[in-house]
Amino acid sequence: MVNLSLLILLCVSFLCDFVAWACFSVGSRSLRSYNQRIKVPIIGLAGSTASPEDPSPKAKQDELIRELSSNFSYKGRMGQVEGSMEEEEEYRCGFVSLIGAPNMGKSTLLNAILGEDLCVATARPQTTRHAILGVLTSPTCQLCFTDTPGVIATPAYKLQEGMMEAVQGAVRSADVLLVVTDPYATPIPSDALFARVRQSFQPTIVVINKIDLAKDPSSSAAAAAPPFKEGGDKQKEQSSGKSFSVAEMVDMWRQLIPGAIAIIPACASKGSEDPGVTALRTLLQGGPDVPAALRDLGRPIPGMFLSGVQFPSNEDARRLIPESTPLYDEDTLTDRSE
Repeated sequence: MVNLSLLILLCVSFLCDFVAWACFSVGSRSLRSYNQRIKVPIIGLAGSTASPEDPSPKAKQDELIRELSSNFSYKGRMGQVEGSMEEEEEYRCGFVSLIGAPNMGKSTLLNAILGEDLCVATARPQTTRHAILGVLTSPTCQLCFTDTPGVIATPAYKLQEGMMEAVQGAVRSADVLLVVTDPYATPIPSDALFARVRQSFQPTIVVINKIDLAKDPSSSAAAAAPPFKEGGDKQKEQSSGKSFSVAEMVDMWRQLIPGAIAIIPACASKGSEDPGVTALRTLLQGGPDVPAALRDLGRPIPGMFLSGVQFPSNEDARRLIPESTPLYDEDTLTDRSE
């Protein structure tokens, strides 16, 4: 009886295996026949389907982007850059913070860069009491400038403490720092903030403003000017009230901030067409011709640029501002209501 049961089980198992093999064989032949009739596309390594006649995925992507760009719009939308997605990703947007001692002409400089009277500029120190945003937009770049209150070494009351907090915040959020000074070698009054700027990995540009007040380098007083000495009490060393020549100023600030991308003399009170303002604007925007704009400043002064660099190139300048989509509409001048 046991042998008969075992035999029945073996027969059933063999029958099941035969049925499974027959189904698999018939299904495979049917699938091959079906694939030949409909010409199934080639399966790529990544699992995507494509045939030799189909356009590349990149071409399809660009076509879809152009179609969406032409049909999809809303108020305040930035105009799209013509071309492929790779070209659109090259748009740059970043924050540039202006810092320096009071009455260095930071607000005047920002107005000149923007070509608009955005900030109140007076001869009275501490006219700017909070951070002010100014936006400069071009087809390839959007620069978000932050004009900050003048740096105070020791805030005396709550308002000044709030002003210095605004400065600290602008320094933290900046992609590029603009240190604004004058021909009197006025340093950043706060040693802690100055040390932070000097040790920062953020690209830094020094702007020597008000060069119309600079000392004539050919005068006898220029030869008698004491050389700059690093270390010690920097504010006492440089607060004598004497005017220095532009060359002396460049040398001083090159020693103070050795990693500065550029040290640019300017006269912001002359407006947006001042050669120094134009050179600074072109450098930050990354073109159209950075070396030409810097050559318009005249013969390069030793120390104006990093060691071994005659003039920063367009590529060097474009690396200052990170690639990013614009944050504001192209007609926006500031984030504050009028």
